[in-house]
Amino acid sequence: MYHYLGAAPTDAGRHAPLYVPEADFTAQLRHLSRSAIKTVSPQEYDAGLSLGALAKTAWLTFDDGRLDNYTIALPALLKAKQRATFFVIAQRALSAEPGYMNLAMLREAIDAGMSIGSHSLTHPRLARLTANELRREVFDSKARLEDALGVEVTSFCYPYGNFDAQVLELVNEAGYRLAVSTIRDNVNSGADRFRLKRVMVQPGRTGASFRYLFSSLYHWVHARKNRNRWKAKHRSAP
Repeated sequence: MYHYLGAAPTDAGRHAPLYVPEADFTAQLRHLSRSAIKTVSPQEYDAGLSLGALAKTAWLTFDDGRLDNYTIALPALLKAKQRATFFVIAQRALSAEPGYMNLAMLREAIDAGMSIGSHSLTHPRLARLTANELRREVFDSKARLEDALGVEVTSFCYPYGNFDAQVLELVNEAGYRLAVSTIRDNVNSGADRFRLKRVMVQPGRTGASFRYLFSSLYHWVHARKNRNRWKAKHRSAP
């Protein structure tokens, strides 16, 4: 899970850990190539998930569809012969909002072998919406992106990682095949299809610290943390 590439601006505040330096990203792509780790499309990840055949694969995802995904990530991916999925906020892309990829850029990314997913229509916290608002964010973002780009949008990304049972149900109903969360882990199964766990890549993750993200130790650490969070949440529930 990536968000932004490049140096964090001085006003980034708590979002600073979301900015991965270009040199780090280049080194990470080089590691994938040298380790023969195949970067996959949503369709390939879906197939691998169904078959339990995801070893030596990585699904690289970018949240928000910011401009640096086009100016920095796309050239680096092409040079390394790797692929990624860009989860875009549909209304921002369709209206060519400054600082975000526009339709021409998204089409160029698709033509280069990248994939586009929905990050909702306007990036709200979905579990706080009314039923009609939620349907608009989930259904309309998919339909509008598909109409504008001429490709099927099969994957969804929850803004802020925020979802509940109703959100999961509607994402399934809308026809998405996969949905990604911000829950951290590097192991998924078919049961996780609509709340897929991801590895958050932060600045400085190169060499051994990047290899750690693919390790069984990373899985053990975060599976334990996730269990403890689940227990704490249910202990505090009324």
